[in-house]
Amino acid sequence: MYLVFIMTKNLEVPLQKRNGALQDPVNHGGGERFVVGEERWASIGEFRMRYLFQCAQNLATAGPPIVLIHGLLGYSFSWRFNIEALSERASVYAVDLLGIGFSERPPRGALSFSLGETARRLLRWMREEGLHGVDLVGTSHGGGLVMMMAAIDAEERGGIIGRLVLVAPMNPWSRVGLRRTRLLGHPVGAFCFRTIVPAIGIFSVARGLMLERMYADPAKVTRATRQGYDAPIRTPGTVDYVLDIVKHWHGDLAKLKEKAAIILAPTLLVWGDQDSAVPVTSAAKLKLHMRDAELVVMPGVGHLPYEEAPEEFNRILIDWLSRTAPSRNLGDIAGPGYASP
Repeated sequence: MYLVFIMTKNLEVPLQKRNGALQDPVNHGGGERFVVGEERWASIGEFRMRYLFQCAQNLATAGPPIVLIHGLLGYSFSWRFNIEALSERASVYAVDLLGIGFSERPPRGALSFSLGETARRLLRWMREEGLHGVDLVGTSHGGGLVMMMAAIDAEERGGIIGRLVLVAPMNPWSRVGLRRTRLLGHPVGAFCFRTIVPAIGIFSVARGLMLERMYADPAKVTRATRQGYDAPIRTPGTVDYVLDIVKHWHGDLAKLKEKAAIILAPTLLVWGDQDSAVPVTSAAKLKLHMRDAELVVMPGVGHLPYEEAPEEFNRILIDWLSRTAPSRNLGDIAGPGYASP
């Protein structure tokens, strides 16, 4: 059973512009939660999942709803430069996956965070929300998650997912980081990480160093960006969430390799050519294994193009949605506010 709670009073953090370019919001630190639109909560089983909802600016002409899925240590804050722009076209949902962001941290072992189990939870939530023909956008680990969601939806002919956007997704053809995930996925490695990291307080420091590696130009990682990502990361249970994902990493990659070819939804692949986390060299191989995929490579951009070059990313995404028809697997199913592009 999925119940939705809507916060009636929200802290809205406006985006700033400087020399015509989007800048980070500056007042989301100090324990405040970043909110664009409405902050909502869904009860998923015993646990509460937070998500942001931004209604389409013009419901009469709105396209299918857009659902945004963040990466491993991200949350809805990751899409701060995109939500408002995308709402010009459709209603937008940006989730904090269970276990991260400001969503509830299930006790260790209460839930599996494998791609398959997480995908089924999210598909059930979307079904309960009445979402059909969705434009589903995922990045990095979240990109692998939405691939799994699209494969399950195709197998079940659920009609929930109409189009897919994968931003440098984890995929079986990228070999970067496999040794680290194998080490942390081992019980001994997991024990050391779980014991040492909280004790010496390096989790947020490591996150900051990782952020700089995610950008082609580390100078673009602002203090506000670090504050935004640090705000929820110290919450107890975050380490357990990460370790459970890593435990399933290699098995999940094998399943993605099996299921990539059954995805029916038209797919846009977006990559930065300076991506060091999931190198662009894996993009062409992934594209070859998908039925209907288009690849766009953004020059001079790293692993997080929606943050590092948000206006260009928004333009690419909106242009593709405007000229690409949804999956034929939708049949006659249409959700609220749906209009063909």
